[in-house]
Amino acid sequence: MKSLLLLVFLGLFHSSFSKEIHPFHTCITELVFNEKEGIWEVSIRLFQDDLEQGLSHFKGKRFQFQQAQGADELIQEFVKKQFGFMVNQVMQTPYRFLGWEPQQDVIWVYLEIPTQQSLSGVFLKNSLLVETFPDQTNLVHVVWKGDKKSYLFQKGKEVQQLN
Repeated sequence: MKSLLLLVFLGLFHSSFSKEIHPFHTCITELVFNEKEGIWEVSIRLFQDDLEQGLSHFKGKRFQFQQAQGADELIQEFVKKQFGFMVNQVMQTPYRFLGWEPQQDVIWVYLEIPTQQSLSGVFLKNSLLVETFPDQTNLVHVVWKGDKKSYLFQKGKEVQQLN
């Protein structure tokens, strides 16, 4: 629990740094069940410079948001490969890509999962940016009917069972 609080603190502290000073790499994801709509809403917060490097690595050539054409498709393909649910060791992506938006030095990616079921017992894969940054940590918060649980993903621990 102490390491989780430290990670959250460092994530908040990290956002105060300029792009040139980048002591570590982190991503925060929230999966929140919307009871009224009967869907899971997913918000993924990635630092823009990290995502640019990750997309450059993924694409095999330099990527910058200012000069990007086809960013929607590239981000969708990138996220689909690295974020999803595992069934019998096979990646499943039963979500809809809604889009992304820049906000200061971060990029928000939005997805929705059209199910009213709890995600308890499901295996989640979150290897976002792990191939690009060996020190990458991905924090996932799952909120189901007021109950919030958090999971920490990192190199060697990219797949976890939600409970």
